[in-house]
Amino acid sequence: MEASVIKRSRGRPRKEDAPEPAGILHAALSAFAQHGYAGVSLRNISQEAGVDAALIARRYDGKFGLWRAVVDEVSAGLKNAYLPAAQGPEIALEARLHATIERFVLFSLDMPDLGRFFADEISRPGERRNYVIEQIWNVNNEALLPLLREAQGAGMLPPECDAETFLTMLIGAVAMPLMMRSVALPGINSEQGKAAYMRNALSLFRPRG
Repeated sequence: MEASVIKRSRGRPRKEDAPEPAGILHAALSAFAQHGYAGVSLRNISQEAGVDAALIARRYDGKFGLWRAVVDEVSAGLKNAYLPAAQGPEIALEARLHATIERFVLFSLDMPDLGRFFADEISRPGERRNYVIEQIWNVNNEALLPLLREAQGAGMLPPECDAETFLTMLIGAVAMPLMMRSVALPGINSEQGKAAYMRNALSLFRPRG
């Protein structure tokens, strides 16, 4: 039986030949999180994603364009994650806050490299830091801070804890263990491990009704 041979056409790869962006963006987020922006090349990402580096360069107009696409994807995902949370004045504040925190934890579990990526970028002043604040930090602020301020006014936060500090500690407390997951959370990739992590996170940050 004669094996079929697929001939690759000559010339530059066509932008439309690239696979769906999700795999590329996932590989890029992981690479940026592990190695930092300066330590990553399109070749590294292309090898991880199984995509020609030239296709990535053409689709995203280089490394910075790809980096921005990663941030935009995270931002859009966060906004969508917060949408189903319980809303409306007819729903008790405790239930609204609990649902919103739960959505944040679920999103973090689905994207465990985000914490390391965010921590690295937020520590480096410049254009990338400003963009991460605008597209990621501000999304969390807009979803959680009004609820936390309302909870503070209702006496639902721990004594002497203000809403802004509570939010910062929530994000850090959820992200840090996931950054250390290979050491501290060996079972986190299983459904049971994720469920246990969710229970612990919600227990720590449950509003006091």
